[in-house]
Amino acid sequence: MIESNTLRILVVDDDDDDLYLINDALAEVKDTRYAVEAVTSALAAMSKLVANTYDTIICDYRLGAVTGVDFIRNLRAAGVETPVILLTGLAAHTVDRAALEAGASDFLPKGSLSPVVLDRSIRYAMAHADRQRLLQAVLRSTTSGIAVLNGEGRITLWNPRFLEFAQSAFGEESDRLDQIVALVQNAVSKDIIAGDRVVEWHRTALPDGDTVLALHDVTARVSELKERERAEQRIRKIAMTDALTGLPNRMAFNDRLDRSIADAASNGSRIAVLSFDFDRFKEVNDLFGHAAGDELLRSTSERLGRILSSREYVARLGGDEFVMIHDFPDSESIQALSDRLVNELSRPIEWDGRVVEAGVSVGISYFPEHGQERDTLLANADLAMYRAKCDTGRSVCIFDASMDQFVRERRKIALDLRRAIQDNELSLYFQPQYAAGDGGLAGFEALLRWKSRTRGFVSPADFILIAEENGMINEIDEWVIRQACQIAAKWESNAKVAVNISAKAICHAGVTDTVRNIILETGLSPSRLELEVTETALIHDLNRALHNLRQIKALGISIAMDDFGTGYSSLSLLNSFPLTGSRSTSLLSRPSGRRRGPRPSSAQSWALAPHCKCRYWSKASKRATSLTSPRRRAATSSRDTILEDRFRKRRHTLLRAAERRGTATGSKAPRTVSSRPLPNWRASSVRCGTNA
Repeated sequence: MIESNTLRILVVDDDDDDLYLINDALAEVKDTRYAVEAVTSALAAMSKLVANTYDTIICDYRLGAVTGVDFIRNLRAAGVETPVILLTGLAAHTVDRAALEAGASDFLPKGSLSPVVLDRSIRYAMAHADRQRLLQAVLRSTTSGIAVLNGEGRITLWNPRFLEFAQSAFGEESDRLDQIVALVQNAVSKDIIAGDRVVEWHRTALPDGDTVLALHDVTARVSELKERERAEQRIRKIAMTDALTGLPNRMAFNDRLDRSIADAASNGSRIAVLSFDFDRFKEVNDLFGHAAGDELLRSTSERLGRILSSREYVARLGGDEFVMIHDFPDSESIQALSDRLVNELSRPIEWDGRVVEAGVSVGISYFPEHGQERDTLLANADLAMYRAKCDTGRSVCIFDASMDQFVRERRKIALDLRRAIQDNELSLYFQPQYAAGDGGLAGFEALLRWKSRTRGFVSPADFILIAEENGMINEIDEWVIRQACQIAAKWESNAKVAVNISAKAICHAGVTDTVRNIILETGLSPSRLELEVTETALIHDLNRALHNLRQIKALGISIAMDDFGTGYSSLSLLNSFPLTGSRSTSLLSRPSGRRRGPRPSSAQSWALAPHCKCRYWSKASKRATSLTSPRRRAATSSRDTILEDRFRKRRHTLLRAAERRGTATGSKAPRTVSSRPLPNWRASSVRCGTNA
């Protein structure tokens, strides 16, 4: 009995030597078992096939009165689809071609009957037969009549629909396929009447010399092949188009850029690649929802259509990433294009009655100066865009080689900062604030510092923005507020503690709940906590910031504006916020004797205080003259005025007493409180970490 995993082979050959070679070769195949049966004539083979099924037939070209090609034709005419391998000792290619046209799956010279070659040929023949069966199934299921003709005009492949259409048009007497083909090809018109139907025929020449003859039922003037072509075009368009914006997608852009590079290289011209995205796209999604972000992207497509010419090709790569190709660029055309791009995309849009403004940054790279391959040009344009984002007041940047090092350094800082949070490298220092009138202690400001084990002290200016870009700022803000409240709760006095909070945090939907929970956890009176926000944070997302600040103030917490004068806020805007204090920038409070240009003097800065419905204070200078005017004005002002002084010599005994108090009473002081001697202005230090 033959096992189910054994392949059955029927050999049709009257030469005993051939049979011996085949049996010997198949016996040496290790991974497959073959069961070989042999007959010596085509007639005997047909008898075998009536009662048995085989996986493959191997036949010799010479079979007495008939040839192997004739035998294969008879098999196919009888409806036998078993794959056939023809063995031939002839070198004529005409025999090989005739065998394939007759329906052979493969052919082998008798001199190549090695185990590997024969096993490969059998497997190829079986796979080819599977593909043919699949093709036949497709042809049977299609509503079109399909026939394939070889170079001599003989049909080698057809489907039942082809015969049905032809017979409907020319009568049942046309039962031979070659006659049907002749009738169709001799038809006067492309449209023929097939009974009560209209059938359209098409002839298509293939590269190998074959011809495809197709009959389509176009009674409703729709043919399947045409519909298939339209469907393929639709699929191709969908595959190359961004569904949201209707712009070309990454696949289409890559193809276009490759062609543009090739054209520019051949004619010695230049191209510019512009990469641009929105500066605050994530915040738009967070604040207004993804529907607003989608609307921003859709409007981008419309706005780009208004400013671009035939020299530009723009695509959306994904998210808010857009790229553009500009042909034959010069400095003037690039400047004009980038200006139009920034001006158009920086304009706010309206969404659900609210104003959405995201800003845009553009990076530019040139072929061939900045790269001669697609990936290099895109990467360098991205680097330039990233540099534009990092440079304040700069929306457009052209790539140069130094940017790669700049970006790598920022990414390394981001990695070091993430490790610093885990390794307790961040610290809090408390800077005192004194009343300008009597010099009394008014409170402390919590300042975040990072002392890296590898970098030493890192300025907040060097890592805060990176923390915002990499999604770490909310975690850091929450830690700073919690630690400052924990320490302030242990002070013997009721001095206030001021904590800076980032623009992202103040616009975050859950900031009020976070602050409320910290107050409850630490037990600090809300009236002793003051949150300082920057002017740019307030105008960043006016509505959301105003909503959150009002909720926070309702908890009893003070709100102050830090560095008033660095942005574009007016006094009317300042008064619209629920602020309890405002501090001017050092530019405004610069001593008059060192003032350059038309900047306001210290006196002018302090003159703002009576106009603000809140406390107003300014950073002090080392020079004694800078204290005179503020103190004098403080005496006459109806507003409470506070002076920060980083250079006073008094020690800050208040916090040290709090630390001693925690030790003396036996309470467990936080492990993060530093016990090392501190400089005069450092009242206390706490480290940041996951276990703090």
